[in-house]
Amino acid sequence: MRRLLLFAIFGLAALIGCDTAALETESQVVVEAYLEAGEPMDSVRLTRTARASAEYTPERTAVQGADVQVQRLNDSGGVAATVPYTETDSTDGLYIPETPATVKPQGTYRLRAAPPEGPVVTAETTVPAPVEAVRTQNDTTTYPDPDDENSDPPQFELTVRPGPSALERQNVYVLTSRSLLDLQSISASPPDSVAGRLLTPFYLEQYDADSDTLASFRVNSSGLLNEANFTSNDDGTVSITLPWLAVAFYGPNQIRASVVDDNLYDFLRTQSAQQMSLAPGEIPNIDEDIENGTGIFGSFAEASGKVLIRPPDLTVDDIPLRP
Repeated sequence: MRRLLLFAIFGLAALIGCDTAALETESQVVVEAYLEAGEPMDSVRLTRTARASAEYTPERTAVQGADVQVQRLNDSGGVAATVPYTETDSTDGLYIPETPATVKPQGTYRLRAAPPEGPVVTAETTVPAPVEAVRTQNDTTTYPDPDDENSDPPQFELTVRPGPSALERQNVYVLTSRSLLDLQSISASPPDSVAGRLLTPFYLEQYDADSDTLASFRVNSSGLLNEANFTSNDDGTVSITLPWLAVAFYGPNQIRASVVDDNLYDFLRTQSAQQMSLAPGEIPNIDEDIENGTGIFGSFAEASGKVLIRPPDLTVDDIPLRP
């Protein structure tokens, strides 16, 4: 379920609200599932679309009693291995593997979900090659002083070695920063308090103590970033500089660089186009690859590093870190 939470920031709900498929009288099954190269298979969530005028919540629209499995395909397209899934008792519509299985890098996988009513939903993804974190620089640095225009501290840099791409394009990355502060132990408070000032300037301006929680700012993600945006080194590695705008909290942060498959690439690319559209008639559909349904069945490979961001005028050494 960890990956569902990670990629939830990409806004699957936008697909439900903007894709014309969501306006059809007959509801569709919505898939949300991700595979990470070299990691155990994660959960699959199945829900149904709701009318445009109705409130959409995964709990109310959960698809229960489905027959769910993920198949690894061989080079000829046949089934090399099958992992059956079972529905959890704690969350309706959430399915987990019955037996542990590791996602094979560069393997092709097919999701097959048969709901109690309606056609079988299928989707395929080819997992990217592994990405190795080679080194980091400026693991401890200070955030620029907003009151000093000459403030230019060194930025955190993560150098990775991407695997060979089997796609007809260069690798595309998504950068995700996650605060490691124990935000659950810090009570919500006005921006002029210690808790409020844990936020960096851009996010502090958006923080509303009456409606926001600090935890809601924990994870932040970039859009799609082509490999050409980064520094390519002679040894085949790629150096990624963390932009200050990606950092919401001072203190310890985990930085992930994820190479995405074609499904996530298409989903995020068309979602970005939706957000840039102005007139309702000009909003394009989300580009997704689900047969007899909608949603996302994608895969990625990632490397990560940690950085400690010191605030210009505040120490956070006494703030407990998240275990």
